[in-house]
Amino acid sequence: MTRCRRWLRLGTLLAAAAGLWSCVAPILTVPPPGAVTFKLAVVTDASGTQMNLWTAEGGPLEQAADADYFLINRTLHGGVIATARKDGSFTSPPMEGSEKDSIQIYYRTPTGDYSDSTCVLLSEGTSLPLAACPP
Repeated sequence: MTRCRRWLRLGTLLAAAAGLWSCVAPILTVPPPGAVTFKLAVVTDASGTQMNLWTAEGGPLEQAADADYFLINRTLHGGVIATARKDGSFTSPPMEGSEKDSIQIYYRTPTGDYSDSTCVLLSEGTSLPLAACPP
């Protein structure tokens, strides 16, 4: 009976140690994207309708090397994905939008970690992050 109790105590101790270790596992912090610069191009299609197309540039950001950047126009419910270069900088493909649209930006690293998202108002030049995206 004593041997059985020892094994039970040892098993309980090991389970408790494993549970405690999992609570203090390191947390990986992935910083949000920094300032992003937007450029506007007005394009006329074949029917003569003009459209505003925006491109974005950001970085470099070491933690975002080879990451996928997601730029979501929350006003139009659309967006684009851009792949970062080795230094973490990126240039997005053109996306539709209008001045002052809410743009949510975040990235996913090659290991699958997601950054916190940043929200900016679409305007030509460098856009600084807002406290939160407007609804």
